[in-house]
Amino acid sequence: MNRRSVFMFMRFMHLALDRILSTVFGRRFRQNFIRFSYWIKNSLFPEYGTYVPTPSEIGQIPQSVVWMPPAIPGWVLDEMKDLARDIDPILYPTDQFIANCQYYSFPVLPRPGKIYLELMQRCSSDHYTHCFAIPWLKRGGSDLVTLKHIETAARIPGGKVLVMMTESGDSPWVSRIPSGVDVVDASRFARDISHDELLLLIVRMLVQLQIDTLHIINSRHVWEVVCRYGLAVTQRTRIFASIYCDDYDRYGQPVGFARQYLPDCYHRLMTVFTDNSAFPTLLRKTYGYSPDLFRVLKSPVDVSLAEARRPEGRKVLWAGRLDRQKRPDLLLAVAKALPNVEFHVYGDAVLDYKTGVVGSLQKLKNVRMLGSFDGVESLPFADFPVFLYTSQWDGTPTMVIAAALACIPIVASCVGGVGDIVTEARGYPVADIENVALYVARINEALDNQMIAEAKAAAAREYVKCEHSDAAFACAIAATHGYMPADAGSRGITTGGLEQCSA
Repeated sequence: MNRRSVFMFMRFMHLALDRILSTVFGRRFRQNFIRFSYWIKNSLFPEYGTYVPTPSEIGQIPQSVVWMPPAIPGWVLDEMKDLARDIDPILYPTDQFIANCQYYSFPVLPRPGKIYLELMQRCSSDHYTHCFAIPWLKRGGSDLVTLKHIETAARIPGGKVLVMMTESGDSPWVSRIPSGVDVVDASRFARDISHDELLLLIVRMLVQLQIDTLHIINSRHVWEVVCRYGLAVTQRTRIFASIYCDDYDRYGQPVGFARQYLPDCYHRLMTVFTDNSAFPTLLRKTYGYSPDLFRVLKSPVDVSLAEARRPEGRKVLWAGRLDRQKRPDLLLAVAKALPNVEFHVYGDAVLDYKTGVVGSLQKLKNVRMLGSFDGVESLPFADFPVFLYTSQWDGTPTMVIAAALACIPIVASCVGGVGDIVTEARGYPVADIENVALYVARINEALDNQMIAEAKAAAAREYVKCEHSDAAFACAIAATHGYMPADAGSRGITTGGLEQCSA
């Protein structure tokens, strides 16, 4: 028996033991077993290479194994000899080269293809005028604006809309998507395939479906797709994105889509929508973007939110997520400083770090924790003399827009686009957002002078009715180059008040 036959027999035994023993003892055992086998091979058969893989390179047991790898085809060897003669002698297939060659079996991975087929079967058309790439549809301000975008696109005569959800998590507002809009939930398969495979699946869908307008709203996966494969997508599709503000990490550093992805793919985008003028000004100053890249698109709120005012007592309404951004710790400090004021708090506790803030709020006698709410329209703005907003960073929050529309006096941290609505003439802005005493003073000012407070609130309502109406939103969308179908004007398209744009 020659050395090659001995080597192939030992290889066969190694592969058999690998599958049996690793199935029983797990991945850690397999890493040690593989490395030990390589050391034996290197000692006995150095002509087949001396490489030893690191533990991190050794994964799970392969689904298919080539027990007896074939020899290098003769035509390959002949071609290498010709290349060595005509181009470079180093390409000659010597015995050492042939002995060290490792057979690579291209893996057959049917799962991504099956997922692709399943998702494509949920698409009722092979052409969409608009595709919205979103992570999910939860209860929140940006999700409400997302629904407004979807509704506007869905009202286009002859238009066809696709919503693609890409992040794992529940979507309680998916039922609000208009009928006739196709919904594809790619996030359901995030655990079945690798991250790169999911990106390839998404970009294949975006290319194959003949999408006119792709609008990215907080979808991390599709941001990454545009960074990697934007050139392919833009051959057929115009890409837009919405970015509202920075997030901040626990060290106070700005993070988010504008910081992570926009610098790498801004040249692939037609327009970046923001809901305030402060954030694009910051980005242009930081990165040198052209002003033409950004368009301020003020978030719409249904004017039917307004109700007859019936405020009672010394009460303050606070509503929003109980998380780091919304600063419930400021709410706690203000509530402690105003023991004679009753605070009604709506919102889910979704703190991403361990604090005792929520528990401390629950213990205060002048605080009532009322739990989650189903959209701003469900909040009892009309019952309260003051609305308090304590966010540390923001775009133009839907909550503040809705509060202004409800004609409730607003005390708010002056961040992002909040200052566009809550000015001295239209409310009680707090410029020094860490100053608890200033919040206390402004709340007392509103409670003690209700006539002035209500006049400020009325002015805020008139501003919002003009700037944040559905009609103004539709007009701004229609005026955005490339967003609507090319023949929208010739077909006399009206989208929720668009007919007023030319008036």
